Amino acid sequence: MDLQLKSLVNWTFVVICMAYAVGALSKDNVEDCNRSKVKTYPFGEVYRSQCGTAKTGYRDTIYLNGSAVLSDSQLFDDDSNSDRSIRIYTSGESSPQSGCSPRLYLVDFSKKPAKVIAFGVKKACNEFHWASWGEKRSVIALKKNVKFVYEDGVMTLPKAGKTLWDSIEPPHAGPGLSEEDAVPFAEEVPQPK
Repeated sequence: MDLQLKSLVNWTFVVICMAYAVGALSKDNVEDCNRSKVKTYPFGEVYRSQCGTAKTGYRDTIYLNGSAVLSDSQLFDDDSNSDRSIRIYTSGESSPQSGCSPRLYLVDFSKKPAKVIAFGVKKACNEFHWASWGEKRSVIALKKNVKFVYEDGVMTLPKAGKTLWDSIEPPHAGPGLSEEDAVPFAEEVPQPK
């Protein structure tokens, strides 16, 4: 094989290897999106999309009639009563203090635009336990019976103090926490852009 042809073959091999390496490395940076099946309810059409990269992680977004309502690193739906217009989503993100979800989301699809409230107990394990869905008033309980009340678009918090602390003390409170750290919260979440 003459020297020019050998050099050309070597350069071709180098270029192919570089292209393969760049392609393999860039896969981590290419955004990938998956969309769930659209579910139709009396209040509208709801679906979830999950987008992101292997390098940056993935975000779930909940859509109502094509408009984004809620976005977080990972979302799980409590689908115990699929026709109701108020739904609970659990954030799959882990809190460094408790090792489980730092918040839950209540989404009221009956409001225009949909109302989203992040709620839970700061520095605690916010794990959905049960709910009582009334016509006007709903009670949502975290483990172990930490009760939040949702009525007329407003979330009423459980009272801070000994009763709350007794309900969430380990394993539902983060390590090294005390009664003063058990602070319930509820915050309206703006619509994602």
